[in-house]
Amino acid sequence: MRFFKTGNAVKDLVFSIAGEENHDLIAVAFGWKTIVGNLLAERASIVKLENGVLFIAVTNNVWMQEFVLRRSQLINDINRILHVKLSNIVFFMKQNQKGKRR
Repeated sequence: MRFFKTGNAVKDLVFSIAGEENHDLIAVAFGWKTIVGNLLAERASIVKLENGVLFIAVTNNVWMQEFVLRRSQLINDINRILHVKLSNIVFFMKQNQKGKRR
């Protein structure tokens, strides 16, 4: 039995299923950990990408401040590394199941 890496095959499949209109969002989702690192990636979730604005839900206000301070660098890195043209990133607090902030 031969084993092979499925990383590119899975990515290609996701891109083809998502369609061209979601290409940039999928590219950011696949590259998120590369851009922000493991620690920050665990503290935030990509919600949507609309008209060049990326919306990110953050776990608490301490991590929100960290992301806000890095906003310009994140936009530059996403544009340069992932070739996704962003004009802005909006951060907001993630809600838990009961609608309360964590």
